[in-house]
Amino acid sequence: MNTTAAAVIVAAGASRRMGRDKLWIPLAGRITLARTLDTFQESPLISTIVIVTSEERLYDVQQLCQQERWHKVIAVVPGGQRRQDSVRHGLDALQEHVPGCRWVMIHDAARPFVTSAILEEGLKAAQQTQAAIAAVPVKDTIKQVRENVIVATPDRSQLWSVQTPQVFSFPLIYEAHHAPEAQDDMTDDATLLERLGHQVTIFPGSYTNIKITTQEDLLFAEILVRGQEK
Repeated sequence: MNTTAAAVIVAAGASRRMGRDKLWIPLAGRITLARTLDTFQESPLISTIVIVTSEERLYDVQQLCQQERWHKVIAVVPGGQRRQDSVRHGLDALQEHVPGCRWVMIHDAARPFVTSAILEEGLKAAQQTQAAIAAVPVKDTIKQVRENVIVATPDRSQLWSVQTPQVFSFPLIYEAHHAPEAQDDMTDDATLLERLGHQVTIFPGSYTNIKITTQEDLLFAEILVRGQEK
């Protein structure tokens, strides 16, 4: 695959459920943010990286980039009030620094187990459909509940658990994040494109491509790291 993509790494969350900054918690001696960035820095499919972080962490992330010599990182920018605002800031930085960007991967920094194979699958899928997101089939039975009463049981065969990276044509997702509809709250970038009437496809993620959100996730992440090291 000759085509490369840029990456926007979203690292501006408040970690409210964790109670401390999960991206700076060591996993077997290496912080979560570094483990995530390593994959994108080392991938031949990634040409440039923009990191979106909180105002409080701007200097820390800039220093970390120098220390780790992540030469693909072209900008570290402050995030916004919502995740989608942070993504827009990252896309704006890409537009400024790489105006001819064709493809972009948007990834949560709290998913440190993304692999080079997932990146490759994502870029292939996006090149075919313009918009593709990592996902895995739901394994549990899902119940729709209202006031503690089950009101529906969706067909599990049609349910997928969405992950990142989400990979897009850069002009498409850039325009979407600057559309009036982007003022509404969106849970992810794919939702915004769906709202605008664009088709979004899925590509295989991984059950180990977890997002570290709770203390239990952190314990599972430690087990995954130690398993990889063995």
